[in-house]
Amino acid sequence: MSLARRKKMIRVRPLPPGSDGWMVTLSDMLLLLLTFFVLLISMSSFDKGLLTEVFGGPRPGSSGVLNRGTSIPIVVPVEELRKDLRERKDLAFYRRLSEPLSRLLDVLERRLGKALIRVDVVDGNLELEIMSDKLFGTLDDTLKTQGEETLRQLGDFLRSWSGSLEIEVYTDNFPLQTSRFPDNNVLAAWRGERLVAALERNGVKRSRVLLAAYGADRGVVVNDIPKHRRRNRRIVFRLPGWVGIVEKTG
Repeated sequence: MSLARRKKMIRVRPLPPGSDGWMVTLSDMLLLLLTFFVLLISMSSFDKGLLTEVFGGPRPGSSGVLNRGTSIPIVVPVEELRKDLRERKDLAFYRRLSEPLSRLLDVLERRLGKALIRVDVVDGNLELEIMSDKLFGTLDDTLKTQGEETLRQLGDFLRSWSGSLEIEVYTDNFPLQTSRFPDNNVLAAWRGERLVAALERNGVKRSRVLLAAYGADRGVVVNDIPKHRRRNRRIVFRLPGWVGIVEKTG
């Protein structure tokens, strides 16, 4: 083949009139980058379960997305599966599961009102939250008659509980300063002591109770208006590991 013919065969197609070569190269590169990021975004929105089912991966130890035969199966610990299932269940399930809890909630709702208590299951722990105003006098650690009755009901419920009890006492940020209560932390501590003593009178051993007085710390809302301050004045009763014990004992 002659030299002139070879030159004709490898001749590069001329660029469009008025265009710069580097601009064409830059536009191609930007188009490739855009395509790459679009693919990343679209892949991040895949249903992982569907992706695994269809393609057999990606899995640890797999040599490729389509390599189903040599992939190492993902083994999820049984405890993690159980925890995931528990988190999907609502309180109504546990209420039906535990007759003592159901009876307690019925009594407290009649006595305190549904809007004044919170019941939740957090990480397998049962949490019962009661507004301090329903148990104690204003800026005081004296239990009201209603508070004494509430603690009696709690004592009846807790006597059948074999685990420990955690009590957290919170106040608002009202600038309290008296000879008895120089600040909110002292008020929270004295209220906590009154709660433990009342439960002890109703059959709950003091050795089973862990008390924490946080005062105005850790408010659930900002202490800026009366409604929010009232919300922050609360007491949390927590039963660690309640879910596991209830499921085990049936």
